[in-house]
Amino acid sequence: MGLQFKILYTTTDDRVDYAVFNLPQTANATGSCGTDNSSLTLTFHGDTFSVTFDFVKTGKGGGVGRFHASAIKISYTELPAIFPGTKNPNTSRQVSNNTLNVFSAATDKSYMCESDVNVTVAKDVSVVTSQVQVQPFGVKSGQFSTAQICSQDTGNKTSLNTAAIVIGVIAGVVVLGGVFAYVILSERKRRSYASIND
Repeated sequence: MGLQFKILYTTTDDRVDYAVFNLPQTANATGSCGTDNSSLTLTFHGDTFSVTFDFVKTGKGGGVGRFHASAIKISYTELPAIFPGTKNPNTSRQVSNNTLNVFSAATDKSYMCESDVNVTVAKDVSVVTSQVQVQPFGVKSGQFSTAQICSQDTGNKTSLNTAAIVIGVIAGVVVLGGVFAYVILSERKRRSYASIND
């Protein structure tokens, strides 16, 4: 997955600014897999930053249940290189949201979303996710199960399909209009030529 963090902080002159930074490719991934609960933790910048996604299963009746990320926890340090002019350099902070319902799919599938999705973790902290594919339960042979596509991606495809249909209809109308105009002009010329000969 791709993650971009946007964190509000206070500068030395008491202004409010945003630190915006991406999850580096060198992030270390750890986690735990359980029957009904799983977690994924990504640690980076020398262990001064981490983000943890907690996943749960729901609807464990006779049919296929679902999973979703129910919580995101972020720990970070206000490093001056990432938080320029911070009033609180090298201060460690933690935020979390334990009431989420994101990355949801049937338990026999993986969740996939190429679109950017903004997730609010706290009042001053949000995460933009992109190019996500996760499967916290039921992984077989180390491979993702069939992907359940997020609504943002299916919405984009629907919009593209609708646009293609509209363009096709307009092109068809223009072509038909041209054919009708040609037929009408040809008929007028034929009639006027016939009346001159009469």
